[in-house]
Amino acid sequence: MPATISSAPGKTIIFGEHAVVYGQPAIAIPVNERRAKVKIFPVIGVSTEQIQFIAPQIQLDKEYEELCPSHPFKIAMYEVKKFLNITQYPSCKIHLTSTIPISSGLGSSAAISVALIKGLFEFIGFQPTKEILSQLAYQIEIEFHGHPSGIDNSVIAFNRPILFQKEKDIELIEPGDAFVIVIADSGIISNTKIAVAGVRERWLINRNEYEAYFNKIGELVIQAKKEIEIGNHSELGRLMSINQKFLQKIGVSHPSLENLMNIANKNGALGSKLSGGGLGGNIIALTRLETADYLSQELLNNGAAQTIIMTLKKEIENE
Repeated sequence: MPATISSAPGKTIIFGEHAVVYGQPAIAIPVNERRAKVKIFPVIGVSTEQIQFIAPQIQLDKEYEELCPSHPFKIAMYEVKKFLNITQYPSCKIHLTSTIPISSGLGSSAAISVALIKGLFEFIGFQPTKEILSQLAYQIEIEFHGHPSGIDNSVIAFNRPILFQKEKDIELIEPGDAFVIVIADSGIISNTKIAVAGVRERWLINRNEYEAYFNKIGELVIQAKKEIEIGNHSELGRLMSINQKFLQKIGVSHPSLENLMNIANKNGALGSKLSGGGLGGNIIALTRLETADYLSQELLNNGAAQTIIMTLKKEIENE
C-alpha cells in the first residue's frame, strides 16, 4: 500500500456572510495560494489498527486511540470507516500540515478536514466524489462551529467559486475573467461564534430592520454573481463596498478592519470589505494585477499582520 498525499485549499467569502445564516445566498471562493496537506505512510508488519497522527503546528503527536471522541481527526476516521462500512483501518502514520492561518476566516479547519478525509479514502484505494468530501467534512465542522452554514466545506471540497444558499444545491460560478484580490489579516483574532451570536441577539430585538439588511445583502450577492460571470471588475468592487456598509450596520466590523479598508480604497482597491465573521480577522480588497503588490505593501505598512495576493482564475485547478 503506497504512501499518499492529499491537499485542499483555503477559502474566503466575498459576498453574503452573516446573511447566509438567515437563508440568503453567499459567494465563496477557494484560496489555492494557501493549502492544507495530508501525507499518509503505511506502517509495515503491524497487523492491528495502529494509527498515528502527527501535526507539528498544533503540537500533536498521538495515536488514534488516545484522541478524545470529539477530536476532529477521530471524527474524520469514524466517518470514513462508517461510509465504507469497515471496522478496521490499515496501520499508518498521518502527517498534517497547513499554510492556512488558524482562526483567520480562511477555512483552516474545513481545509484540514477535506484534505484528511480525501487522504483517508485514497490511501485505501477509494476515490470520493466532491459531494462525499463536502458531506463528511461538514460533520467535522459541526464539532468546530456548532451550527455551521456548510459554505466552508462546500467551496473547499469543490475547489470552485460557489453560490451557496441553505437547503439548496450549490451553484458553481464560472468567472468571465481573472480577478485579483488582496487578503489582509488585521491581526485581531475573529471569533465567528461570538460574531454570529451577536447578530442573532440584535436580530431578535430588531427583526424587521435586520431582515431588510439581509434581503439587501442577498440582492447584492445575486448581482455580484452576474458581474463575476461577465468579468466586470469595477462593478464587482462597487458591490463589495456596498456589502461592507450593511456589515457595518449589523455590527460586525471593527476599527482595525475599517482602517485597512480605508488604506486599501486609497491605494488601488476597486472595492473592499471584511470577510468572514468579522470583529477582527480579514479584509478583502479587489484590485488590478498591476497594483496588487503596491496595495499589499501599503496594507502591511499600515497595520496588516500579513497579506495574501490571490487570483480567482477563469479555470480553477481541479485538485
